[in-house]
Amino acid sequence: MRGTWFSFEGGSNTITDIDDTSMSQHGSCVALQVHRSDYKALLFKDNECYYCVRFHIRTVNILQKTATGCNTYPPLYKPSLEEACAELDRETRLVTMFNENYRPKNCRSAIEGVWQFAYQNRFSFTGECSHPEAIIRSCQEPGNQFLIANQKFNLTFKKCEGIKESFDGTREFSCLGDWFVGKNHYFAAANTKESRKDEKYRCFVRNRDDDIYMGHSITPECSVLKTPENSPFRFRMTPGNQAGDSHSRVSAAQKLLRRLGEHGHTEADVMINQTHIIETTYPDIGRYRRTIYVCREQRDNRYMMARLNIDGW
Repeated sequence: MRGTWFSFEGGSNTITDIDDTSMSQHGSCVALQVHRSDYKALLFKDNECYYCVRFHIRTVNILQKTATGCNTYPPLYKPSLEEACAELDRETRLVTMFNENYRPKNCRSAIEGVWQFAYQNRFSFTGECSHPEAIIRSCQEPGNQFLIANQKFNLTFKKCEGIKESFDGTREFSCLGDWFVGKNHYFAAANTKESRKDEKYRCFVRNRDDDIYMGHSITPECSVLKTPENSPFRFRMTPGNQAGDSHSRVSAAQKLLRRLGEHGHTEADVMINQTHIIETTYPDIGRYRRTIYVCREQRDNRYMMARLNIDGW
């Protein structure tokens, strides 16, 4: 938790320094309670003011906190941490804090693959901009000697005719880590080309039950993301093709259909042609998940397949 942290609180940029014994604007730590390794409550004292602060440690780069204001007590009275924190509502909106000296994390657990996307900014336009060249690209490069290559992803936006607020541009993000709250899968990122702090840090959310949408904050806050579909900035994603990967090199054998059935795909619709296997499952009424296998190489009765679904290649 030690370090310098940026947050967006009450519409203002805020810098917080935390060291071994104190927190800026809150004074010195006088009590600590560890609920879990990633959830702690601290009591700070600054002159006559007592502050209770609860921290959720999401990643090495991300903290989320709730805090009371200044509480005062009779002279010589020393409140317990439980007493000072009693008024802190557990449903209070969490403030997200970004490590100013962040260490990029591997993107694979947060986002991986290539997608074409349509996008909507709920505060700028009501329609949806869908362009075939609007691409999310987050591709791992196994064995790459440059670790940073696997710690970034790109968003390429394209302008749509008739939507004035749509735009052309590419944004490169460094991954800051990911975490789960219920079925929501959150991850944070830093725009590598942005120097303004309130524009640099952003949060994203996906959901285990929703493969189609991804939410994106337009401010450096994660608490505004409740669901992917109802986020301030929304992506509707479909699997995309990487250049050169759309053409299979060998023919797939029909007997792979039997093997799919043997491995628990009995409730899926499966279509096989000479080069592709297309498997469609239905996790819920009105939703489907489609996975495409492209045959890349054959040796005897062994086949190497490239898998394409909403999680990318």
